[in-house]
Amino acid sequence: MRIPSNKINDVVRFFRDELKDQYDKNELETLIEYCFEEFVNIKRNQFSLKGNDTISESELLKFNFAIKDLKNNRPIQHILGKADFYGLKFIVNEHVLIPRQETEELVHLIIKENWEERIKNQESGNKTKDSRLITILDIGTGSGCIPIVLKKKIPLAIVYSIDISEKALEIAKVNAKLNEVDIQFVQQDILLDKPLPFEIKFDVIVSNPPYVRNLEQEQMHKNVLDFEPHLALFVSDEAPLIFYKSIADVALKSLKPEGKLYFEINEYLADETIQMLLEKGFKNIELFKDINGKNRILRGKM
Repeated sequence: MRIPSNKINDVVRFFRDELKDQYDKNELETLIEYCFEEFVNIKRNQFSLKGNDTISESELLKFNFAIKDLKNNRPIQHILGKADFYGLKFIVNEHVLIPRQETEELVHLIIKENWEERIKNQESGNKTKDSRLITILDIGTGSGCIPIVLKKKIPLAIVYSIDISEKALEIAKVNAKLNEVDIQFVQQDILLDKPLPFEIKFDVIVSNPPYVRNLEQEQMHKNVLDFEPHLALFVSDEAPLIFYKSIADVALKSLKPEGKLYFEINEYLADETIQMLLEKGFKNIELFKDINGKNRILRGKM
């Protein structure tokens, strides 16, 4: 079945009728808004004014394909080829995770603790050596959303980023260029006991590693399971902290004195992750909840 006419009102009506049983009302209206902005540059508040206007056949075809893809659970970000994250645009595809709100909260915390507070200290006269310079390492970069935002918001930062996936790094490099930031990307498997290819120490190491246990797959939506890279999502039920342990070991060797390690974590494994950091010698460990009240971010200090 196809959209019956080129009128904007008919396109909106068809969109709602076809997908109303699959998406809740608010999500569906957001999907409609995204598609109209992307395909015909019309914002939601213009629907009533332009409802009787028509769109071209090629534009209508884009809507037909988008509705078909959405019915098959394909993420809207893959349909549009991009995602919003912390006010910036990122290219995404099947090789990288779609950036999520809880990761925005992780990035915001790092900016607050390591940039905004430094600026306040400097303005108050409490200057320290290299008070404006910060070195950052992101491990498991994916689309590059974490290091790119950090570099964008902390202009004097020196940012390095690691990922095992060559295809993910290709996307991350495109996104760095798109957002006009300079980041050094390196392909490396963090699980291998290899030294980092950097000769500097870091103020901040951050990672959003795979943390979803296989037993939790049944809780996940099909648009995640069928379209996002399992390499970046899942860990075995027997060793769910495998990445956290390896990254913590790297941090012990590569952080400066007073350096900080930030993790996005599995809400169900907060206690185990905290205990692991304590056993490795991290101090001042703090757990932060996300906007939904879930245990989501850990920060430990050297």
